[in-house]
Amino acid sequence: MNARHLPSLIAVLVVLAATSAFALALWLQFAKDYTPCSLCIYQRLANLAVLVIVVMGLCWTGAARRGLWLLASAYALAGAGLAGWQWHLTAVAAHTVERCAAVNLFPGERSFGPWGKDFASALSGHGSCAAAGIRTLAGWPVTHWSLVFFLACAILLWLAQWLAGRQGKN
Repeated sequence: MNARHLPSLIAVLVVLAATSAFALALWLQFAKDYTPCSLCIYQRLANLAVLVIVVMGLCWTGAARRGLWLLASAYALAGAGLAGWQWHLTAVAAHTVERCAAVNLFPGERSFGPWGKDFASALSGHGSCAAAGIRTLAGWPVTHWSLVFFLACAILLWLAQWLAGRQGKN
């Protein structure tokens, strides 16, 4: 393997992880009936932002690529902050479950054709953020998985942009 391609390979790994994480979130919602809360939806948006921005970075080179990857890492840190806040709500407020504000990003579900209802519900959340945070996957709360995912993406993107910057100086 050529070391010149390592930053791009790291970015592709982040793209695959972000795609898998989004698919997993949809599977948990539609196959396992995990009702997403508003924080879950905001984490999905952060995930989509990371995914789109990293793919854009793969299409460019030089400082633009590194800048996009830094921007994507900022969105990953925002997602980690949201996951951390949900973890806090789960730990502190689980015994006093209150409903969070509902989020519905696409209220006009007819605009997406026959799949409009499913598409609109994939980006709409309601229910308790604390209650949603106690759901588990492989024996670990989903909020913990989300926090680890976002932090790993941020670290990998920092590494990719640092390696790309070093290669540009040589």
